[in-house]
Amino acid sequence: MPSRTNKLRKNPTSEGRRAVFESLKTPESIDSILISKKLDKSELFFEINEKCKKFKIELVLSEDKEMSKLSNTGKHQGVIANLVSEGYFPEIKFWDNLDNSDKLNVLILDGIQDPHNFGSISRSALAFGIENIFIPKKRSVGITPGSIRSSAGAIHSLNIIKVVNISNLIEKLKKNNFWIYGLKGKSKNKSNIDFNKNRKALVVGSEHDGISNLVETKLDFTYEIPMKFKKIDSLNASVAASIAMFQMFEISN
Repeated sequence: MPSRTNKLRKNPTSEGRRAVFESLKTPESIDSILISKKLDKSELFFEINEKCKKFKIELVLSEDKEMSKLSNTGKHQGVIANLVSEGYFPEIKFWDNLDNSDKLNVLILDGIQDPHNFGSISRSALAFGIENIFIPKKRSVGITPGSIRSSAGAIHSLNIIKVVNISNLIEKLKKNNFWIYGLKGKSKNKSNIDFNKNRKALVVGSEHDGISNLVETKLDFTYEIPMKFKKIDSLNASVAASIAMFQMFEISN
């Protein structure tokens, strides 16, 4: 049976019905789930309660005011999952497991700042078979309630890996037979890029500055999403990344 308590902890959270159900796909990432007392005995309550029993997750009935205080997004829809940790994947595990995959696509985000973009890109990455996303430890958004919500919880099914230096990461990837592709506006290459490589890394730059100058010197290919109407100067970072990931996925499969 769910407990009833007024003492709530400030943890990393997954908020909203879709995000919480996505988080439940990796139940080990969840410490407890809070559900509004207004939803007690509802269909949603019974569904979440069953999953909590199955995975031995504490379910807490809570007042809406208390949930609003805990919420970081203000859009919890009456259900919040308290996460065990921030959820980052250790970089060393990526390298240890690399020999198990001859064909592999990874994503490198070079300074994405907006949680919505990070979440949207993460959701597209999962949809198109990319499980590993690298981000810099500094000047980058990461796993936050906002990005989790924007990804509809997909972030919990991905390996989000923080690295100290993107340029050094790319050098190491190259030594392990990765080809490095960068999304760049006004690139000479549009639709004729060669994605027929077994190991590929796609680099997406920040919303305002694009790919940093040093990282750009490390790229094997630069690539621009072709557009029909020249009045549109560029695409949103998450939209452009999603299109490029789809193209990589289509060729890889």
